[in-house]
Amino acid sequence: MTILHTKAGIGKYCLFVDWETSGADFKTGDHTKFYQGLSYGVVIADSETFEPIDTLYRELQFDDTKYQWSDEAEAIHGMSREYLKEHGVSREEGLIDLLEFILKYIGSGKICVGGHNVTFDLQFCRQLANDFEMSMNFHHVVIETSALAFVAIGLYRSNDVFPFFGAEKRGKHNALDDALQSLAVARGIKQLVQTALEG
Repeated sequence: MTILHTKAGIGKYCLFVDWETSGADFKTGDHTKFYQGLSYGVVIADSETFEPIDTLYRELQFDDTKYQWSDEAEAIHGMSREYLKEHGVSREEGLIDLLEFILKYIGSGKICVGGHNVTFDLQFCRQLANDFEMSMNFHHVVIETSALAFVAIGLYRSNDVFPFFGAEKRGKHNALDDALQSLAVARGIKQLVQTALEG
């Protein structure tokens, strides 16, 4: 099947993304009201083969004047406020790096985004852009690998899905590792479908 490379189409590349954050609000679903995106991993992938083309990973300094911190979230990703103060880039620098990375491959057109829990991750992409009065132009087609995996193999949690498609045992969550693994899930599901169609 050929992807249409038009302004309305998906385009040659898609962007797989994952964020680690200072917390989450599962009661309201508005995770960005109180919590900040702390690190992102993004992968430019071929939109036909789902093979990775290029990657970017950034850790961001935490803004404690605006956002809250969850010890439960820290236990998942292992990054402390002190660590981010020393190793993180400014949020503005993180945004500039992300936008330049997207422009390099996708340009100013709509961005087809993939990931394991894309709804969650897109909220933090928008948070980073909105904090500097900018926006990102996302395509309406979203590749949500948790949903695809649930349909294909009956699993949806990343701790179950990622190993099914070849990931090693997971330790602390890393945004780039998870973005790459969600891309591997998309590629694996496509291969399952192709094998079924050819059989």
